[in-house]
Amino acid sequence: MSAEPEVSSDVRRQPADEGSRQQKPVEAVAIEPPATPRRRMARFAEPGERKTRYSLPAELDSASPVGYRQRVALSRAQAQKALALLSLERPGGFGEVVAVPEGELFEECALGVLSARQSTNFRGHRQVTFGPEDSERLGHLLRSLGHLDAPVLEGASYTHVVLSRPYRTPFTLLLTLIGHRPVQSLVTVPWRALRKQVWHHDDIPSVGYLQQLHVGILADAMERAAVVASCGRRRAQVFSAPFCSEPRRRENRPMLRAIEEMCGVSAAERAQGWRVALVAQVGQAVEGEEVDLDRDLCRKLGANLMAFRSERIQPGSNADASAPAEYQEDQGMEVPEALTVMAGRAAYNAFAHWTGCERERAKELMMLERIDVLKPAGQARIAEVQEGLNQVTDRVLATLPKWADLPVGRAFSRNAQRGRKAFGLAGQRIYIGGLSRQEVAAQGLDWDQCVRAIGASASRSGLVAELMGVMELPPECDLLAGLCLMAGPVNQNDIGKAFYGQEDLLAKTFEGRDPTSLLVWTLKAKTVADPIGNEEQLMNPRRQGKLVDLRPGPHDIIKVKLDGELRPMRKHGEKVNAERAFGDVGNFVRDPQGRGIPGNQGARWPESWRAQVVWEVE
Repeated sequence: MSAEPEVSSDVRRQPADEGSRQQKPVEAVAIEPPATPRRRMARFAEPGERKTRYSLPAELDSASPVGYRQRVALSRAQAQKALALLSLERPGGFGEVVAVPEGELFEECALGVLSARQSTNFRGHRQVTFGPEDSERLGHLLRSLGHLDAPVLEGASYTHVVLSRPYRTPFTLLLTLIGHRPVQSLVTVPWRALRKQVWHHDDIPSVGYLQQLHVGILADAMERAAVVASCGRRRAQVFSAPFCSEPRRRENRPMLRAIEEMCGVSAAERAQGWRVALVAQVGQAVEGEEVDLDRDLCRKLGANLMAFRSERIQPGSNADASAPAEYQEDQGMEVPEALTVMAGRAAYNAFAHWTGCERERAKELMMLERIDVLKPAGQARIAEVQEGLNQVTDRVLATLPKWADLPVGRAFSRNAQRGRKAFGLAGQRIYIGGLSRQEVAAQGLDWDQCVRAIGASASRSGLVAELMGVMELPPECDLLAGLCLMAGPVNQNDIGKAFYGQEDLLAKTFEGRDPTSLLVWTLKAKTVADPIGNEEQLMNPRRQGKLVDLRPGPHDIIKVKLDGELRPMRKHGEKVNAERAFGDVGNFVRDPQGRGIPGNQGARWPESWRAQVVWEVE
């Protein structure tokens, strides 16, 4: 990202005053649409016509609050107000305990644990939510923890506890077979599989980082979710630091076990690796700490946050040959330089916020390599990165144990070959983010906490592009800018580092600092959204195969403590949720004739249940 104005090394060495630790406001930056805009004109397949990823789904039957959505235009004034969400300071206190309607709690969870960016084939978060009385007990437990991010506040109306498990997917199954010697693999493959199953060891370090990156992204989302769902009336105090590294967890073990007991974590779940990852107190904002967002804007923001998703395709760059004409030609658009400055500001805000280090130190610790593919040097750098990733794939294919691959019809080698597509890097601005373990340790910071902060930084900086991508959005465009978060290139590079002697992706740019790359994100200026088939694999069980966990409904991963029992959220007998969060905005995908996808709009939860308060307040 373009840096903010440079600060001299003398100034950086000075202790920060209170003002320098404050997050800096993010300003609106307009994106100029092309002279001839385009939009995604997805349609239903005709009878007998082969359906493609560019066709609209035939139906949706899902408990997820997301659905197939399109973006909603914001005025410049609305967008500028929304950007206040990217520089929120922690609340200084809570007002009196208030009763929360069930519908607002559902929509807050929809913006948090039910939709915060995770890998498409990893369902690694669960949540338990407690009312005012249990929040008091949790507050006492939190105050006994070491390494608290911030003060524990009195007067929480409710508290979310997020549980997380190690990252395990078909990709990590493939990793079990990588990096072995031909004959020894008969012994070393089963031994590695046992270590993963019993002790949760990772094949390569970056797989362990993925769990922390996802938790950091969720933590950042939960702060915004409380504000948007309550139209600025409620705030969240999110605790992450006590639950990071193993030394901290050992130090806090008695309190963590007490929290896990409150959440009903069983011995079997603990053996699977489920642990407390975040705790978020939510309460009424005190005077002066409310966020100035009116209801109409909050409804639009919620609907947009349901619609934002990774944008992988850059028209004229990486669309497949079967894509419609809208995707085939470059649009001549560019991510403005001023926008990258604001995206960088949001990233530094997030890193400082979640690590507690002063802002200028955050800028020093974060390693960000910006690759500008609109310039020859950037094109050469991208080619170099992709060549290195392809070399790793070649080595993986050449050394996979045939005794494991052949009996399954070479499924592992086909999966490795398909991975090449996941490493494609397309966008006008591409960033590789990372850290140095030595530098993090020298500052007395926790490594896992900083990895979480990198996840939050990438997500928050990308949200700048997404919000500016809907500011003054012309009716003939899907968007004006988008984001893609990618762990694949870093994971592939990590295989190269662990087994084949490759350098880290950031080694040349940050020579002598021993960098560890963690995440790649790309900013794209375009007017055509990715094909809806990318989202369909998350929503349609028939498209899932065995590779993707479907988007969860609230009853799948959230429990609410009511009348002494932990009950699945929005499950009444056999009835489960079918409501789409912020569905009143009506931003559901339609074909050119205005026909919607059957089932996409869902069914609103009964109004008497939505309006009922979750916990009575005396």
